[in-house]
Amino acid sequence: MPSDGDGDAPAAETAPSSVLPWGDCPTLYLSYGIASLQGRLPELTDALAAVPSFTTLSPPLGLDYFGVFDGHFGAAVANRLSERLHGAISEQIESELSALFPRFLHGSRGDVEGWWREAIADAFLAVDEEVLMRGSATGTAAAGATALVALVLKDYLVLANCGVSRAVISRGGEAVQLTAEHRYTHVVSREQPNRPDEKQRVENAGGRVDESTNTVDGVLPTSRAFGSSAYKQYVTAEPEVRAVARDPRDEFLILATAGLWDHVSPAAACRLVERKLRSRVRVTTPWVASLGGRGSPTALAKELAEHAVRAGSPDNVSVVLVLFRDFWDDPVAAPAAPVVSASGRVMRPRRASAKYRPNQWFT
Repeated sequence: MPSDGDGDAPAAETAPSSVLPWGDCPTLYLSYGIASLQGRLPELTDALAAVPSFTTLSPPLGLDYFGVFDGHFGAAVANRLSERLHGAISEQIESELSALFPRFLHGSRGDVEGWWREAIADAFLAVDEEVLMRGSATGTAAAGATALVALVLKDYLVLANCGVSRAVISRGGEAVQLTAEHRYTHVVSREQPNRPDEKQRVENAGGRVDESTNTVDGVLPTSRAFGSSAYKQYVTAEPEVRAVARDPRDEFLILATAGLWDHVSPAAACRLVERKLRSRVRVTTPWVASLGGRGSPTALAKELAEHAVRAGSPDNVSVVLVLFRDFWDDPVAAPAAPVVSASGRVMRPRRASAKYRPNQWFT
């Protein structure tokens, strides 16, 4: 995969880009951690990618890329996506900007989501063609992978989802789900609603959704994926793309495969992350004991994945955690250290509600 371990995106300088659909990029705080666990399966078929400033245009554009890829019937396609998809998106962006008639200069100048939808969809479909052309190198005709990609920009988060992974952001202390999975399930919940539109699309193209097994044709766990050549007539790699305006209350973003979300709710995942981030007594807790008490986004991503395994997840669990604030050094983002009284009682200072903290993006 292009990156592993803890990362801090390099500072990006401001540059004039008033005609671009994503605006300037001043220096923003961003750090990230990634973790992938095999869990109880005999093989790890997930893959991850984290590529700060992944285009030749950034900086100054400061486009940061993160992705989670959930493979089925082998790891070959997921590994290919972790190596190739960010490059294809970068090529599409650069090609668009150098075109004689760039699409973002035509139509509604405010249609940021529409521009990204076309650019990213073109990249996804191009890589899917590459995967299909590799054929036997990816294993069986059912072999494939889903993809969830997040681009972090100054004004927007751009999410592109093809499959069953999910993006959740902690905003003002609340868990906000940003993407929807492409599957049809008989277990319906607020976090995991049915997708009758996907069921109809598959059936209209000649496929069948088996509701007893939550699969397409009794085999595939998703209605959208890369590869899976035997089912390509109705299993597409076209993503659903959403541009979400950034908010001063944004704290962190979680991208994860179904191995996490099938057993840990968005609210529970965000509570776990926030509880760890807000703690100032980190050196006494196992997840940071070997890290000098500073904490680590990667250690926390792994802790979240391990929590899903303990909660009963039988699947691979892969997590990307992106922090939008410096929770360790920023006195506003994190509370002061607790005070221990003479009696041994721990006295924790009160802190303001997370919903009303000022913007801490800028360093």
